[in-house]
Amino acid sequence: MRAIEERLRRGMIDAARPVQAAPELAVRVTARVAVRRRRRRIAAGVATAVAAVLIAVGLVSPYVVTRYDPVVTSPEVEGVRVQYIPKGLGAPRRLRAQETDQAGQIRLRGEALRWQAGGAFVQVSVYRTDEIMRDGMDILSLNVFRNPIEPRRGGDPVLSADGTAGMWVADHRLLLKVTVSADLKGERDRIAGGLRVTGWASAFAGLGITYMPAGMWIAGTSDTYGAALNRLWQGESGRRVLVEVVYGRDAATLEKLRAAVPPEEPLTEVRPASVHDLSAYAGATKQAGRVMLWLVKPGIGVRVRADHLPENELRRIAEGIQATPEGRSQSVDGIGVSFDVPNLRPGPVRTTLATGWRTATRRWTGRNDQDTVTVSVQRGARVSSQDWWSSLSSGEAKPTTIAGRAGNLLDRGASTTTRTFVWTPEFGLAIVVTAPAGDLRRIVKGIAAP
Repeated sequence: MRAIEERLRRGMIDAARPVQAAPELAVRVTARVAVRRRRRRIAAGVATAVAAVLIAVGLVSPYVVTRYDPVVTSPEVEGVRVQYIPKGLGAPRRLRAQETDQAGQIRLRGEALRWQAGGAFVQVSVYRTDEIMRDGMDILSLNVFRNPIEPRRGGDPVLSADGTAGMWVADHRLLLKVTVSADLKGERDRIAGGLRVTGWASAFAGLGITYMPAGMWIAGTSDTYGAALNRLWQGESGRRVLVEVVYGRDAATLEKLRAAVPPEEPLTEVRPASVHDLSAYAGATKQAGRVMLWLVKPGIGVRVRADHLPENELRRIAEGIQATPEGRSQSVDGIGVSFDVPNLRPGPVRTTLATGWRTATRRWTGRNDQDTVTVSVQRGARVSSQDWWSSLSSGEAKPTTIAGRAGNLLDRGASTTTRTFVWTPEFGLAIVVTAPAGDLRRIVKGIAAP
């Protein structure tokens, strides 16, 4: 089932063709295809919503960002702080949570806090997933809601038919759910709005983020359909910071990066600046506040947007964004590579740019170019798209797990002695390994993927 779903996601199976599977499997696959069709049906609306999100720099679902002042004694579950619970429900109980689909299969496992007094209750559940989740349509594909209310926009939550439960994507591998008793249904949105993902990530999209103003917390992503990988931080008094990383041809030069902003959000007051002694631009937008943009290197561009923050703080955030080193012989684009294959010599890292992603590749060769090993690290918002997948192989891919990594083994033909394995450890990142068949597992095992 997971193999067929993965092939459907990557566009490798025509959804119009019948799927040869057991009856119960076919039903689940058909449901998955129906969800994808609904996704395509609302794609235009989602694109419009994305533009609005980017314009507003963080006008994401209230289910992701909190509107309440922090409370020191607020309970926390799996890195999510609960800022508001109606009075009179007593102390919370900690318990394990799970979500089953309509066939009874467990699709999500996590932790929860539950407050209850008599028949009145509130439960906050946190699920951290192995699978990348993009929006409410991916939640629908899990089939864990009975008669759900389909979200109007990609970032909106999926609601139960009676309105007592809502689930949404707070981050690509983080789902949050609020469930209340019928008499507390009117409090559901306020509870959801009071959830805060604590802390902030020091690494994102292949870059290190070493500074963020005090009191800022991760509020998820603005949307995943745009041309940039992004991360949103939010603080009190309307403070917002959006870091966008653009990979590929749109970041080939600084001028191309400047031109890659959404047409609905033109930069104004543009003036030359510098970040890490590199040429940059500083500017503003009507609704997104101050903006700084620069090239980390050709094919990697960064835009930082800050609202309700002084300019010196924006500059400090920008100066704190650092690229991972590429010079080490046992790394590729910041991904460590360690394998024990005798007599292999590493070559230089070579980069290529495509529309929406950048590829960094290192090749190890033996004597007379025998026993060649190639490791490619590919980053960008278009990784996992059909265009990206077509660039890897025109043949069939076989869903496979190697050294604990779930991915796809590419068909290179029976005459070849090498095998190519590709997997996506996180959204916007793919790793492609080509090696002799007998060495593939230990090489994959030796890659320090996130």
